[in-house]
Amino acid sequence: MRYLLIFFILFSLVSCKKKPIEIGKPENYTLTERDFSKDCNIYQMRFKDGKYIFKFSLAGSCKSLNTENYIKEYSMYLHSYQDSLVTRRGYIVLDYNGINNDTNVLKDSVINITKRYFKTFVSLSKVDETSFEIKVYDEKN
Repeated sequence: MRYLLIFFILFSLVSCKKKPIEIGKPENYTLTERDFSKDCNIYQMRFKDGKYIFKFSLAGSCKSLNTENYIKEYSMYLHSYQDSLVTRRGYIVLDYNGINNDTNVLKDSVINITKRYFKTFVSLSKVDETSFEIKVYDEKN
């Protein structure tokens, strides 16, 4: 029992230790959130640098969120932050967990809206059951 307690204390100290470089380091993203309904929040993580531009995610059951509303929210977000996003190139991750409508319409609409706002090439990069990733790039990439 005593050895177990010593092991637990040592493990806790080692795993909780922060490196001095990480202390005071600013986050690499800006988080924004919008309440869509009582059971659904839409939030975005806009990254300052790196290969990801932003992540557009859902929190909650989002029972009243459909494809049309999701597309409107996505379009409003791009419109609001167009100035800081238009020159960025990289990946955008979009979570659509809870939307039961046709996901192909959602993906096509998001790609077309993104092309319009970024004024460059956009393609589907990765797809899974609850999210997809698109790539925003210049022709030479």
